[in-house]
Amino acid sequence: MPNQSNNNEQDGVNQASMANTTLANEAGGTCCCSRLCLAPQPIIFLLLTLLMTSSATAMLCAAIMTDHWEHVSWNKTVLEKLTNFSGQNLSWIFNDKVAILPPKDASNVRQTVFLVPMNGGIWTLCIDLEPDDMKLLKKLKIFPQSTVTCINYLSDTDSNIIVLEELESEWQPIEMQATLQPHLRMQNLSISCALVCLIILGSAALVGTFGVCQRQISAVLITGVMYLLAALFALFTLMIIHFKRQQGRPMLDSDFYGTVDGVVALRGASKAAQKLLSARIFVTSWSFDLGWGGVVLCSISSILWIFLSKIMRYNPISAFLI
Repeated sequence: MPNQSNNNEQDGVNQASMANTTLANEAGGTCCCSRLCLAPQPIIFLLLTLLMTSSATAMLCAAIMTDHWEHVSWNKTVLEKLTNFSGQNLSWIFNDKVAILPPKDASNVRQTVFLVPMNGGIWTLCIDLEPDDMKLLKKLKIFPQSTVTCINYLSDTDSNIIVLEELESEWQPIEMQATLQPHLRMQNLSISCALVCLIILGSAALVGTFGVCQRQISAVLITGVMYLLAALFALFTLMIIHFKRQQGRPMLDSDFYGTVDGVVALRGASKAAQKLLSARIFVTSWSFDLGWGGVVLCSISSILWIFLSKIMRYNPISAFLI
């Protein structure tokens, strides 16, 4: 009888210990599972960061390099009212896309002014017509034959100016900047900001690649800061493009010897359209929207890179290896 009671007690102790072990294992497994679910997965976070960074860089570069930030068109109703009031006659071609303003002296057809739609970007300003329409337009004898489709704000050669007769460059020395239209000076500022943004994006890509490949936490953190700076300069570019038409002054006679948005004419002849410029319509286009998307994605990428540096600090390096 004593042996039997001892055996029963031993069995009870064994069962109790087994039950405690089972509960402990279940509790430990649940705890580990919850920690595994809550903890950031380094490799997944790294891939997400790289994907977001690639999208932001591609979007910003595409926005900066394309030339559809701004579209210039003419309001036909307002234009006809203005011409009727001033006694001028207009004729329309290409489904009312292009207006022809004849000179006051009918014998001097070279002074004919063409009011055309245009699209512009940070670097260029282009005539917004189909290639076939542009070819037909150049076949007209009254159309300036030296006209090219696009100008480049960075070029100082006459071969890139829409009207080619001894035109001055849009870029002038500082002492000549006072004679420039405010929107041209702001265009120069937007070019500067866009160049800085591109330089930062290229540098950030190199630093980020080095930081990930060499497991350098400081380089990863610097990459996050650089993408934040790129978003900041891209934001400056967007704001300058948006507000460059808000500031203005009456155009001087000297302004009509350069390129006038929406007007194609020989040197100085565009002054005949001076009273019609209020009929122009300036609207932003898809490159501008693409730039805003790039700024948002670039800001998110900056935050992801900073968090990635924290994950690399508190997780083993082997966690990044596939």
